[in-house]
Formats: sequence, structure tokens, C-alpha cells
Amino acid sequence: MKRQFLKFLLLVIFPVLNGQNVYDILPGQVSFISSQNIYVKFKSTNGIASGDTLFISSGNKLIPSLLVENLSSTSCVCRPVSDHTFTISDLIFAKVIRKADKKAEIDSKAIAKEVRPVIVSDTTSPDLISKKEYSEIIRGSISAYSYSDISNTAGDNSQRFRYTLSLYAKNISDSRFSFENYISFRHKTGDWGEVKSNVFNALKIYTLAVKYDLNKSTNISLGRIINPSISSIGAADGFQFQKIFDKFSTGFLAGTRPDYSDYGLNIKLLQFGAWVAYKTQKEGKYTESSMAFMQQMNNGQTDRRFVYFQHSNSIIKNVSFFGTFEVDMYKLETDILNNQISKSTFNPTGIYLSLNYKASKALSVSGSYDARKNVIYYETYKTFLDRILETEMRQGFRLQANYRFTKDIIFGVQSGYRYLKSDPGSSKNVYGYITYNQIPGLNLTGTVSATYLESGYLNGTIIGGRLSKDIFNDKIQVGAGYRYVDYTLPENKLKIKQNIAEADISWQIYDKLSFSVSYEGTFEKTDHYNRFYLQLRKRF
Repeated sequence: MKRQFLKFLLLVIFPVLNGQNVYDILPGQVSFISSQNIYVKFKSTNGIASGDTLFISSGNKLIPSLLVENLSSTSCVCRPVSDHTFTISDLIFAKVIRKADKKAEIDSKAIAKEVRPVIVSDTTSPDLISKKEYSEIIRGSISAYSYSDISNTAGDNSQRFRYTLSLYAKNISDSRFSFENYISFRHKTGDWGEVKSNVFNALKIYTLAVKYDLNKSTNISLGRIINPSISSIGAADGFQFQKIFDKFSTGFLAGTRPDYSDYGLNIKLLQFGAWVAYKTQKEGKYTESSMAFMQQMNNGQTDRRFVYFQHSNSIIKNVSFFGTFEVDMYKLETDILNNQISKSTFNPTGIYLSLNYKASKALSVSGSYDARKNVIYYETYKTFLDRILETEMRQGFRLQANYRFTKDIIFGVQSGYRYLKSDPGSSKNVYGYITYNQIPGLNLTGTVSATYLESGYLNGTIIGGRLSKDIFNDKIQVGAGYRYVDYTLPENKLKIKQNIAEADISWQIYDKLSFSVSYEGTFEKTDHYNRFYLQLRKRF
């Protein structure tokens, strides 16, 4: 049943309106999330190249979400190009176009033996795949994490635990009801009083919603959910309605937004809005556009009123575009008597533009402009350096190029520039890497990288390398890396040098049970910091 539903889902997501193009839809899963990259595991990356776009699916929408920066025989290192919040085991799709006269092959084993590549052609009818009006698909995972921080400093060592439950149940028992949730609970030893004072200090509900299909083109949802058509606003609590008219879809929502301090429920933060979306796909080319109007309140008063636009397309051969921007329609001003007066305005905010050009099989070039607000993390275990790097390298202009010298040797470089009125000075950064997949005689994948950053808050360089290897028929993955960090904080002229060592091992115990251990050690002249991460995950 799962296989039949997946075939149907892929046909909905990747409709081919004309021609005889045949596609391989290669499913993969998010295997690791770092401060800058998303790692996606495939059964095989044959047919995927650096610079390709990977997708997530939601309902019947195809959403460009990741850009492949480099890859090995089974994994892709990607950069996010959307506002989607990724979690481990998220399902990711790569779309590989094949020539019609080339015999298509389907892998005999699924990624993690759970999902299978499916060949989709424009001559295939959904009726031939599933005769049921609604088909059940259920997947999810339950995980337990342990984070240990140990150092020789005066600060206390700490032990933190995190537990997560993720469930996606579509058309339960072939009915019209669906349910999804992603919940985490974390606590620190010795700090249980913080949990008792406010459970939302530990409990984070990212999605928790039930959906009912009134018919094949109309559905309603209740709970906390992120709508892909208006993903920029994040999660919304309350009621949502959606209607699909062939290429168009529209809907509205009413409810509240999560509390900005602890991500809990806050009935004072009322909001309502509506959206409309348009989507086409023909002969391997697609366009997707959406527009939304949102009114957000705070304790009964208008807090923000804005219009949101999102567009992506691949109309030009080998070129893909993705862009979002918001326009604020409301502001408060203070008059000479110190009274606040509400006024209408037209102020573009939150702009993000990305253009990717695949010049050849070997070369891809991309550029982006990011003027969105920085992300607020309600859960993070990033180091101070990683948080600064992410903030300083995220916004502004970015250019990137990837070149494949051979099948196994990939080189990439990216640079960024930002200058905001709020910054004490301009921010410039350059990052480069070279990856050698499956080094002969060793069957290792090695990457050497270097970063230079100059900003008003941090100046410095990072040089590093990493080796990884799959052993025992890909049941165990091991890796080790090293980074040398030399940076200065301009504000107080503090100079810091760090040697950072890391090692990890992941064991696929059996089909849906995995265990991993990671270590990261940061060594300064006098201070040493050690971090241990343990994870046990059961998928179902």
C-alpha cells in the first residue's frame, strides 16, 4: 500500500502535460543537519549533479528547497534555498530527466528499505496505480538524544536530553482524515524547576494538526501547521481552508501565532489571512507562484499587516529561479504630541532572490540576494562561532560556482557581501572546498575547505578537512574532521585560536533502527571544550 501511494503521490507532484519525457524520481532522506548545510542520503546519487535542485513535497505541491553543492556516491551536501525547517529523516526528492529511448532502471532496494525510486511518464494514469479514492500512508520516527558538555573551565559541565516524536499519517485507514505532528521535549539535568515553571521551556510543538478532505480538491485543517503556500509566516495555530482549481489553489486561515518567547500557545497574538497560488508544469519545465495577505494582532491591536509573494520557475533551459518578498502595509508613527498614529505604507521587506544556472554537466553557477530577518532558534546546540558565522554569512549578496573536474573530484567556491545600516561596517566572506569521492585504494571521501570572514563583529579564517567512509555494506558510516580557527573580535581586539576535532559513527542496526555517536572537541590555549552527542532513532 505504501508503494502504491508513493507512486500516486509522485504522479501528482510531477505531472507531465505533454511529450514523452520519462523521469526518475529518486527519494532520499535528510541524514544530518549542520550549521550551514543539509546532508541528504540516497541509495545512489547517479543522475544527480552539483548545482541540481532537490525538492520537498507537501500535499500536491512541489517546492524547491535544497541546492546540491557537492556529493558522494550516496550522499548530497546541500544548501537550503527556502524557509522550510528541515529535520532528520525528512523525505527529499531528486528529479532526474532521462531520454525517452534510454531504458529506465528501478533500484531493487529503497532508501533505508522504506521508499523506492519510481519511473513516471506522461502516459501513466493514476487510475492504474490506485483504485482507492484515498490511500493511507503512515511514516514517522521516535528519537532520544543525549548532549554532554565537558570542559576544564570554571563553568559547570552539563548534560542535556532531548526526545522527539514525528508522525505523518495521511488518509488514515483510507479515510479522509490525516494527522501530522513534530514534537520535541528537552531538559537539562539539575534544571527541572525551569520545566515546572513553564512547560513550554522544554516542550516545543512545531506541528500538531488534523486535516479532513472534503473532497479531492478541498480540505480543512485544525491545529498548528506550516502551510507551504505561505511558509514565510511560519507555523500558524488555528483553522485553515484550502481549495484547488486545476492549476490554481486558494485558501484562508484564522487563529493565532506561536508565542515569540517560548513557542507556546498565545491567544493574544491573533492573525488571519488568505492566499492564492498558481502552478504549471509542462515538458520538464515548471512555474509556481503564490501571494498572501496577512493581518497580525498583538493584544487586540494591529501589530503587522503585510503581503507576501513567492515565485519559482525553470522556464529557461538549465536555469532555475526562486524568490520571495514581503511588503509591509501598516506602520505606527509618533506625532509632535507624542501620540501614535497608524498609517498605510508600502515598504518591501524580507526579500530573497536565487538564480541557478547549470552551464554544463561539469559547471554550475548560482547567485542570491538575502535581506530576510535572521532566524530565531528555539532549540539550538550551535557553538558561539557557528552562530556568528551563520548570521554573518547568511544575509547579503552571494555568488557560488561548482565545477566537476572528473566524476569523483568536485571543486566549489562561494563568496558573500553585506552592508546594512545597522552594521558597524561591511561584511565580506569567501568559502572554498574540494571533494574527492571514493579515493582509489582507500574508498574514502575527503573534503578540504577554507573560509575567510571579515565583518564588524568577527574577523578570521577557518581551514579544515574531513574524511568519511561507508563500511559493512553501508550499514556503518564513519567520519572524522579537523578545523583550525583563527579569529579576532574587533570590538575588544580579543584574539582567539582554536583547534577543533570531530569524529562520528552511525550504525544502521536494522531496517528502521539506527544509533549514532558524535564527538566535537574545541581546544584553545588554556581552555578545552568537549561535546558528545548520542542519538537512538526508531522509524516506523
